[in-house]
Amino acid sequence: MITSIQKNKWDSYVARSKKLLLWGLQHGYISIYSNELINKLRTIYDGGLPASILLLSKGMSSGHCYDRARLMARAFLNEDNDIKLIYASIDNLRLNPDYSSSTNPMETDHCFIEITSKENEPYIIDTSTGFIYHKKMYWLMEHPIVRRIDNKEEIIKSVELDKDYNPENIERDKYAAPLILPMIEMSYERPYEMYSWTGIELLQREIEHFKKVINYEDICKEIDRDMKKLGLKK
Repeated sequence: MITSIQKNKWDSYVARSKKLLLWGLQHGYISIYSNELINKLRTIYDGGLPASILLLSKGMSSGHCYDRARLMARAFLNEDNDIKLIYASIDNLRLNPDYSSSTNPMETDHCFIEITSKENEPYIIDTSTGFIYHKKMYWLMEHPIVRRIDNKEEIIKSVELDKDYNPENIERDKYAAPLILPMIEMSYERPYEMYSWTGIELLQREIEHFKKVINYEDICKEIDRDMKKLGLKK
């Protein structure tokens, strides 16, 4: 049962976070993903879809921080930037009534990226929120209690071990696109999908780009023919 103290703490956190988010966006301490970053993500694949789609879709990212943070990290592994995967408890989970009563500390565990810019400025990329933060801004908003940090070398090793599960060659899994893309497209109008909002529409752009890359219509026709041969469709 949620206590009044838990509810008050959560309501206070939500109100404060909204104010800090708006202030951070207005003053340049928080930003959305840049076109430069999105273009890098186009060449990284997981399960037959490019990271540019998976990470622009909140429905495909929120709740999958361990996988999505590492997927995002792959965009920086061939660059000079210092990059880390940080595992930490954060206010967004720690104060959430759905988790705050849990005796399992992993219920409030989160994973995000710290990357140091060429100007030696540390930034945080949180794939669950879809924002990039100045590190001090993120710490002010979420007060992370860090339990583990993976450095660049450790991230590279883990990615190499996962090659069989996250192939860079999209041919093997491209037939998953007709199953997954329509579900993402149905979410365009949902309030939480900020990258599909009118005036932004980056998610729509990336899906249309990917469809051209894989000849999406031809794949759909091929699947349709196969289903008819198997008697699964008239």
